[in-house]
Amino acid sequence: MLTLTYEYKLIPSQQQIAIIEDMLAVCRKVWNYALRERKDWINSRKCAVNS
Repeated sequence: MLTLTYEYKLIPSQQQIAIIEDMLAVCRKVWNYALRERKDWINSRKCAVNS
């Protein structure tokens, strides 16, 4: 089986760079919020072990 691949170099304008950076910042905030929620949920279901 033959697989062809193509490689393109993107050169965004300054306006496009700003838009992409804003989108990535929002994605990062959503990811971190979801991760924090998941960690809090996991920690809330742990039971303390008394020795």
